[in-house]
Amino acid sequence: MSCVKGRRIICFFVALFGFLPQECNSFGLSSRDTKSSRYTPINEETNDPLRRQIVSSIPFLALGLPANAAETPAEAIRLISSKTIPGLGPPDVYYPANFVGKWRTTRVISSSDDPFFKDLENLGVKLPIQVTSESRYVPYDAGKDFQQIDDANPNNVPAVADRSFNEKSYYTALSQEIDRLYSSSKSMPSIQSINWTPTNPNVLSMDYSDGSSKEVKVTKRSSDVSNDGSNLFSSEFRRITAVPSSPSGIAGGIPSVYKSRVLTKWRQGNSNDVIEGIEILYNEAGVLGDKSTDPLQLGIGGGGAISSLYGGDSKDLADWRSTKTKILMERM
Repeated sequence: MSCVKGRRIICFFVALFGFLPQECNSFGLSSRDTKSSRYTPINEETNDPLRRQIVSSIPFLALGLPANAAETPAEAIRLISSKTIPGLGPPDVYYPANFVGKWRTTRVISSSDDPFFKDLENLGVKLPIQVTSESRYVPYDAGKDFQQIDDANPNNVPAVADRSFNEKSYYTALSQEIDRLYSSSKSMPSIQSINWTPTNPNVLSMDYSDGSSKEVKVTKRSSDVSNDGSNLFSSEFRRITAVPSSPSGIAGGIPSVYKSRVLTKWRQGNSNDVIEGIEILYNEAGVLGDKSTDPLQLGIGGGGAISSLYGGDSKDLADWRSTKTKILMERM
């Protein structure tokens, strides 16, 4: 058996150089030449199926490239995203290569029933709110030195969001806009430190000036990209742990843990320097049983819309609050 395998290997590699050993005749590869030479040239017009299979692979062997190498932005993203982590999905959300660089990002928060914005509404800050910040995207293979790279993408590889830069820029801009709209309200604490790296993109940790802290951990994600790479959709489930400050101004309060989900859709604008997006953020705000006065939960005689669907079990359902945002990114 080993001899047979050896002969097959010899036949394969010698065929790459255009000659065929006569020993291969026993495997169905007959020579058309009757010369007595040990190696005879292969007839290019042969219809032998095994020979066609060998020859068809020669270009990829010669170039050293896989046959399924990515040829379009969409294929490149799908190829990387296919390397999923069990239970999590793709290691990160990957964007087309033209995302790499800095962007002037305008967010218009159009509607929300999240407690944060409801509290602002009670203070007189009405939606919609427009917030302008900066966003940054880096090549996915930037590694730990991503802070030192420029906006170039010489390998034209898919991009990932610089989550630490983007979060700090947006948070700071939102805080400044709220102060401008309602200057007498209590200001949001500034970010003292933020930790995130592309090599571990699923955890983002922030410490605030008042001693509080927050950790955002992605627990599951999925994404899809159109064939031409002009549209991208992503979904991320997250677990958020918030630690309030204590009266002494240091972290030490009772942590709260809640679930969150972010749905985002991007599309190419009228040029490569404009990208439009829509984001819907869902945050868990306790369970419906905590809202004893919610008409959807109770209704008349306990027959509200939710109760009528789920019965008495509705009190244990998560109460999801949503925030809808329109996004416009313009290259800087």
